This record gives sequence, structure tokens and C-alpha cells, in this order.
Amino acid sequence: MSTIFSSAAFELLLSVLIGIMTVFLTKIVVMNFYVKKTGEIDPYKNLSFLIFLSGTIFSVSYITFGIMEPLTATFKLIQTGNYTFGTLVMKYAQYIGMFLLLGYIFSAGIVFIAYKMFAFLTTQLDEYTQIKENNVGIAILISVLTIVTAMFTKNPFIIFVESFIPYPDVPNIM
Repeated sequence: MSTIFSSAAFELLLSVLIGIMTVFLTKIVVMNFYVKKTGEIDPYKNLSFLIFLSGTIFSVSYITFGIMEPLTATFKLIQTGNYTFGTLVMKYAQYIGMFLLLGYIFSAGIVFIAYKMFAFLTTQLDEYTQIKENNVGIAILISVLTIVTAMFTKNPFIIFVESFIPYPDVPNIM
């Protein structure tokens, strides 16, 4: 019972830390990109930017959250091994780092591709200028586009991450 509780507490703490870190990193990246692209001094006063930022944060977080189930399965498999405490911690850190890196790279790539595809398909529209000019409709449209793209790509991402789970070899009886 105590190992189940400690595992659950560890995973809960890890989920909270990953969630906060994902929101913070996404905010920093999007802020820097937007400020460089538009030159806007204080984007926090721009409702359209905040909608755009919120949609991006949600999309990246939604995809990155997909690592939690494969991470839990990996932890359970690692616990069945006969490892010392130090080795166990190193294996946990290895898989946390690898899955997080995959999550951040994949989610950033998906969001970037969604933005670029929208920009390519709407050549008559400069999205960042519209957001800078506080066009709420464009901000909502881009946010919905990234959220829907994240929803469609999360399951294939989870399947990809699950391919890294260190399942034991199954003997071939045929």
C-alpha cells in the first residue's frame, strides 16, 4: 500500500512540475517570438495576444501531457527490475528527460506547422499584424486551429512515445 501511495504521490508531483514548467517555457518562447516579430512593447495589454498565447499554451500542454501514461508504464516496468536506488533514480531521470524532450519538440513542431500552414493558406492576411492590432477574431481563429491540431495529433504522439517504453523481450515460439 505504501509503495502504491508513494508512486502515486511521486507521479502527482511530477505531473504538477511538468505542467508548470510546460506553461512557463511555452510562455517564454511565444513571448520572445511575438515581441521579435511585431516589436510590441507590452503584449500583456493586448487581448488578442493573450488569446493567442493561451491557445498556444493549451495546445503545447495538451500534447505534452500525452507523455504521462507512457511515463507511468515505464516507471512500473523499471520498478520490477532489480536496481539499486541510485540506478533507479538515473533510469527515472533518463526516461523523464527523454519523454519531455520528445513532448516539447513534437508539440512545438506541431504548433509551428499549424501556424505556417494557416499563414500559407491565408496569404492575404498577416496574422501577427492582426494580433498586434488587437483583432480578437483572428486570435481566436488561430487558437482554435492550434487546439484542434493538437487534439488530432496527441494520440499518434502517444503511440510514438510508447515505442520507447522498455518492455521486456518476449520469446519467439514460432
